[in-house]
Amino acid sequence: MDGPIVFTITMAALVTALMRTVPLFLLARFHLPQRLQDWLSFIPAAIMSAIITAEIIAKPVWSPSGLSLSLLATLIAIVAGIVTRSLFLTVVAGMGAMMGLSHLLLT
Repeated sequence: MDGPIVFTITMAALVTALMRTVPLFLLARFHLPQRLQDWLSFIPAAIMSAIITAEIIAKPVWSPSGLSLSLLATLIAIVAGIVTRSLFLTVVAGMGAMMGLSHLLLT
């Protein structure tokens, strides 16, 4: 590999790592008010909701009978999230539901 390419990749990795770590180190030094901490705790759920909504609207998967597999898998993931209260298990349930429904209804 050429030297400039390796340098560019290294610099891009460094900038990405710094953009992710510097704010954490800076915020760790300050005591944030409880109200702000509570507000920040909603960010992961908001991001997950935005990603899911965008996928359902932009690229829905339909069965031959007209059933929305995307929406059905989303509902299964929502139920799993309510029951388990775990983001990881919610994602696994949603992915498993989508794969299972696709296999059962599209093949």
